[in-house]
Amino acid sequence: MVLCWIALPVFALLGIFSAKYRRLTKESLDCMFRTVTLRKCRSGLDERIKGDVTGKLMRFSPGLAKGFFRYYKIIAWIILIIFIWSAYASALGMYNYYKHGNCNGVEGGFCILPGGNDYDTKALALEYGLDEKELADCLEKNRYLGKEECLNYCLGI
Repeated sequence: MVLCWIALPVFALLGIFSAKYRRLTKESLDCMFRTVTLRKCRSGLDERIKGDVTGKLMRFSPGLAKGFFRYYKIIAWIILIIFIWSAYASALGMYNYYKHGNCNGVEGGFCILPGGNDYDTKALALEYGLDEKELADCLEKNRYLGKEECLNYCLGI
């Protein structure tokens, strides 16, 4: 039941490339809709996933498979919470990158996405009578301000 929430976006993405996953996407959508309306899943998707994973774990470690089978609901909830947190953190990072030019917002800091700016420093330097290298350095040092604020600061507007 909980796994349907995670399975839906995963299967929807995979369904673009394979008809097998389109069927699973429909099942997970139906399961998720039924879960939201407080009804039991009819598709048995979560039970099939539980059985498949347990069967694969049995080959390597029967004890691990037994633990997975017994604590499946708890494991599924943990995975759902991690999935939701990850989606939130990714959306926040994308927003900050768009708004401030880095993943962390105003504070700056480490960001896996390359920073930088999309300004034509040569044209700006020519227009405002500034040295191109100094302007590029200023824009790079102050990119945490956000695009407009950084440009205003460096150009002295």
